[in-house]
Amino acid sequence: MCIACDWAPHFEAFGQRRTLSRRSILRGGAALTATAAFAPAFLATDVSAQETASAADGPADFIFRNGSIYTVSSAAPSAEAVAIRGKTIVHVGDEAGAMAMAGPKTEIIDLNGRLLMPGFVEGHTHPFLGAFLTSGVDLQLANSAEALAAIEEYAKAHPTGPIRGFGWRVDMFPAEGPTRADLDRILPDRPAFFFAIDGHSLWANSKALEMAGVSRETPDPIPGFSYYARDQKGDPTGYVLEVNAVLGLVNAVEPITAETMAKLLETWLPKAAAAGITTVFDAGVPPVGSDQGGIIERYIDAEKRGVLPFRVSCSYSVKSMPIDNTVETMKDLNKRMASELVHVDVVKIVGDGSQGGYTAWLIEPYADKPDSTGGSPFTEEQWHELIGMVDAAGFDVHVHACGERTARVALDAIEKAIATNPPRDRRNAIAHLVYVEDSDAPRFAKLNVTAEFSANWSSADPDTLGNMVVRYGQPRASKLYRTKTILNQGGRVSFGTDWPAAGYFSTYEPLKSIQVGVTRQLIGQPDAPVLSPADERLTVEEAIHANTMGAAYQLRMEDQIGSIEVGKMADLIVLDRNILTIDPHEIHKTRVDLGMMNGVVRHKA
Repeated sequence: MCIACDWAPHFEAFGQRRTLSRRSILRGGAALTATAAFAPAFLATDVSAQETASAADGPADFIFRNGSIYTVSSAAPSAEAVAIRGKTIVHVGDEAGAMAMAGPKTEIIDLNGRLLMPGFVEGHTHPFLGAFLTSGVDLQLANSAEALAAIEEYAKAHPTGPIRGFGWRVDMFPAEGPTRADLDRILPDRPAFFFAIDGHSLWANSKALEMAGVSRETPDPIPGFSYYARDQKGDPTGYVLEVNAVLGLVNAVEPITAETMAKLLETWLPKAAAAGITTVFDAGVPPVGSDQGGIIERYIDAEKRGVLPFRVSCSYSVKSMPIDNTVETMKDLNKRMASELVHVDVVKIVGDGSQGGYTAWLIEPYADKPDSTGGSPFTEEQWHELIGMVDAAGFDVHVHACGERTARVALDAIEKAIATNPPRDRRNAIAHLVYVEDSDAPRFAKLNVTAEFSANWSSADPDTLGNMVVRYGQPRASKLYRTKTILNQGGRVSFGTDWPAAGYFSTYEPLKSIQVGVTRQLIGQPDAPVLSPADERLTVEEAIHANTMGAAYQLRMEDQIGSIEVGKMADLIVLDRNILTIDPHEIHKTRVDLGMMNGVVRHKA
């Protein structure tokens, strides 16, 4: 389901993990201390905070009072008031103590009963690619007829140039996918291509295929994994699967520039702040030429201009062979791309595709395609080599694993790396985890691997019931997205929307993801079916933790962000209602009234 993590090597037209500074060494020591003390529970990473910093350092810049304050700290989950000085939280506790820090210029914010909590930490998302993919016509509709009508209407309103869009779902079409013939009837002369909502496939018309030089004779980029679906005669149908084939076509039809990507991103940044996002893990950016740093630099540009409303932990994506230069490239990006808010910490491994296109790597065959178990760009030997070398260099991995075999092989390779390489504080993560075998679930706790879920995928929606359940068959279909199981077995869980990739609806808003994680139902339908197993539903507290401290731990930032504690960075949000006490089906209606990052107000409703 994750597309953007796949795209790194392909935008050819595009013209911290911290270095070993004193700060990073001190941070590493703090992280090791915290890790040594952890117990296998979802609040394990919390550390006690002093109640108040010294008032001798001057008055507070902000004081929050007269509301509900949820700190996400096991030591003191609630407080009466919070004070901020500069970028830092300096008081968490009683209101009298906070007001004693007030000065003539202190801004006292009356919560008036509203909820103050930590800003959301997105453990897996794609801001650049989300801003790009979701421009054009929106195809998040009920069926193919509505999609075609939307395309036709959009084409009339935009009479020149290529037509593109995003959001169609595989359940709109037969198992063999969409066809160019449907598009050709309404767009016979203009190139058109439309990204699926899971981001792993494309629907293109004949003109787009022609411009890309895709014909009966065109070889598939990765046979059986990234390819052009074909009819009985061998001609391409217009259904294009996985990133190598997809991006080859896109680059031929409508190559874009780094400047365009930066402009699209900047239109989204205020939306991210309005959603309460204060930190993101960017799980894959497109490069300028062959350099992924070319896009990461655009984050730093935005930071310099004061418009970046969140911290960014970036990754270097590896999606296919060769892998020999992985560590060298990662070290270069790690040193070159480092600022206060932006750093490159993690090697992202695109381990498989998606169930929708039969490209997720399974252990047992697909129920509705019994001759296939999907695939991976890497052999098991290559998996072990890649993770082993990255681990030996001291970097963490973040693995895209929609299929359970991918999850197992990644866990195997991490386990071998732990046994082979010197001890260190590891923060590896495996993302998506549509289905995990019973025997592999306890290994997340054993190996201290964060299970990163896109909770907004885990509803009993038409796509899940008509696609995922059919792909898996019983009994596997009744064991999807088992977040609670990982927690109950002592594992760590983080949340990230994986925007723009999705199952049934695409969102970058953590509040919507949290609601689905708590209800396992479609948003806006309180009586909708609950995705089985129903006992995998999280409490609101558990879901918030996954989107704050859980993701902060994954990103090695739990000593800085993720909870409201003295000494941590002032990354806070004010919600117009208390999501801990309202009907969980109403969480998506919650408004972020104020967002603060680094002690600066980045959003005000």
